[in-house]
Amino acid sequence: MDSPTQSVFIDPGLLPGSLPMRARLRLVRPETPALPVGRNWFGAFGNTLLEMPWMLWSAFDVAILSLGLYLAYRVLVWTPTGGWVPFTWWQMCLVQAPAMVVAGLVFGLYEQKTLIRRSRILARSFLTAATAAALTYIIIYFLMYSIYSRRVMLLSMASYLALAPTFRLIVCSAVNRYSRKFLVVGTDRKSQLSPDCQGDGLSKRYQLVGYVTTDALEVGRSIGKHPVLGTVDEIEQICLENQVDEVVVGRVASKNPWTVDKALRCLKIGCRVTNLSTFYEDVLSEVPAALLEPNWFLFADFKHYHEAQLIMKRAMDIVLASVGLILTLPFWPLIALLIRLDSPGPVFYSQTRVGLLGRHFRLYKFRTMMVGSEKNGHAWAAINDPRVTRVGRYLRKLRIDELPQLVNVLMGTMSVVGPRPERPEFVDELAAKIRFYNERHVIKPGLTGWAQINYRYGASVEDAQRKLQLDLWYIKHMCIELDLTILLRTLGTLFIGSR
Repeated sequence: MDSPTQSVFIDPGLLPGSLPMRARLRLVRPETPALPVGRNWFGAFGNTLLEMPWMLWSAFDVAILSLGLYLAYRVLVWTPTGGWVPFTWWQMCLVQAPAMVVAGLVFGLYEQKTLIRRSRILARSFLTAATAAALTYIIIYFLMYSIYSRRVMLLSMASYLALAPTFRLIVCSAVNRYSRKFLVVGTDRKSQLSPDCQGDGLSKRYQLVGYVTTDALEVGRSIGKHPVLGTVDEIEQICLENQVDEVVVGRVASKNPWTVDKALRCLKIGCRVTNLSTFYEDVLSEVPAALLEPNWFLFADFKHYHEAQLIMKRAMDIVLASVGLILTLPFWPLIALLIRLDSPGPVFYSQTRVGLLGRHFRLYKFRTMMVGSEKNGHAWAAINDPRVTRVGRYLRKLRIDELPQLVNVLMGTMSVVGPRPERPEFVDELAAKIRFYNERHVIKPGLTGWAQINYRYGASVEDAQRKLQLDLWYIKHMCIELDLTILLRTLGTLFIGSR
């Protein structure tokens, strides 16, 4: 076993003029670096709450709502048993609390992105409370054939809106005061921070303090606005001096075992050490396609290869598609009539799309464009596409035009949740320009998806690459809980948009 590193200490008695003149040599061990101090604990506390699972946040909302109902009953219901009020306060909680949680999921109230913007907190809290109140009335009046005090409802919701958003605003303030500091190992172009990571989403929680290099000649220069602080040999001291929370190993540096070994030494001083791809996934909930290497797919452990996962997903597709058809089929004749009155041509429209493993299938939709719109060849669809009819514009906005795809789901060519299917012509074009584009076809395409609720309407190669990054993240993290979250958020996008 190698002996610990030692250094020689020369006693001042060896120096000229010192009394007495005694030569004393002793061996000392290097001191262990002290852990960083002076953290912003208020900010760190807020950051901890930001990382709390959505179920805990929903439990918090249920607790606030229950308190509001209890106080409303104590103030407004005077008789011992409630008199004309047919339900006790805890019975009303059993009705109103699930409505609150569902509404919160629909409008994205429990997403981390909501907690970093005050405007989102206020808007989504109000939408959640209003929708929960409406759902409660629908359940009580039309399903339970009973009545409910409007005064109790208003007071309970007022107390919720007074307490829950206020606490979230405090958390938002704490988060904005605390930035998780990180260091990038590597100065190559692929390791330099993307603008997407610096100015969007959860990136407000992160602060890049600088870069570390393997070349001493680069020390002191700047990459953008951030300095090269030192070499990888000094990384521990750099982390301590700058109170770094996370060390991110760049693309080139991660291939050098010696550099990785140096970076891993930061673990003992409390720093998290990860690679650049994982860092992007954590910050933006998407996979950086430009940074991907083939070995990413080796370690991704895609859930769609698990047989149990496929069986549960298929069962959910059949149930949801069947229920969707039963609920919407009575409205199809009216939709068909509006389409025919607006413009001549067929009611339904079918088109070849690329599905699972690159296989082609026929996708069905309500027609939203003029007949002959693509006589000059395929073209990107735009938000204000002049080829879209007047009725078609509303059908697209409300996503009613995609209802016939429920038939595709029952046939098994599509899933309810997954990457949106593209036309073969566009797939060939995009696959030639975007690396790993065809890998999105390892699962079935869907009616809605992670990209649809997190990114605007795409109409370019750049948009397609950004959506691919979101699709790859979904493929890696696919599960039933995530699918249900996406479905509920899809309803919310009809009111507040995808961002």
